[in-house]
Amino acid sequence: MRRSPLLLRPLAELDLAPFAMPLDVTGFCDWLADAEAGSAVAYYRGHLVFDRLPEKSGLSAQKRHALAAVADRVMSAATNGFCFPVQRRLGQNDWLYIAVRASRLRSASRPALRIAGPVAAVAANDFVPSPVPLVAA
Repeated sequence: MRRSPLLLRPLAELDLAPFAMPLDVTGFCDWLADAEAGSAVAYYRGHLVFDRLPEKSGLSAQKRHALAAVADRVMSAATNGFCFPVQRRLGQNDWLYIAVRASRLRSASRPALRIAGPVAAVAANDFVPSPVPLVAA
């Protein structure tokens, strides 16, 4: 597996140039698979919202698509409990976008949908359970 020397340096020492994207989707997935809990990687420097928009960004279409793919993959990994997306403000419209690896226990067995209790019956077969009476103490 190829590793960029930039990815092996501690996060505090990363010195990304503006609009730098040191890894692609494959690089992010490789990092995610190998990273220890709590380790972090910077995946972009800039303004993610503006830099994804053709009318706001100065990036080429190819770089915008690559940026969107990495950002979407980070958010997908975060949604599934594999990492935490973090951002550090460096200046006006200048952010460092970081993914922090979650613990393996948090992400090991997390099904896409888990419903428990009376709501599970509704989700499973559209059965509406009888209301539960509330008693004031």
